[in-house]
Amino acid sequence: MKFAADVLTAAFAILAAVLWIISARAEVWADGQKGPQDTNMVIRKDGRLYDVTRTAEKQSKWSAYAAYAAAAAATFQAVSVLLNARY
Repeated sequence: MKFAADVLTAAFAILAAVLWIISARAEVWADGQKGPQDTNMVIRKDGRLYDVTRTAEKQSKWSAYAAYAAAAAATFQAVSVLLNARY
């Protein structure tokens, strides 16, 4: 049982890392926009327009998934510690 908790800890920790990398790299292009609109902000980066508002929303979504995976990793780590203390 402890081994399973350790494996799940590692798996969820790796998943959290991957999801946070995806979050950090998320960008939303402002295709067809000439500039900011009422509901968003646009910036030019590397010759391309990016929608800052929608990029932040996308990054937030991926960061939330990563946080859930990190929480699962912490939970399984706690289970592993408790099992180790018991046996």
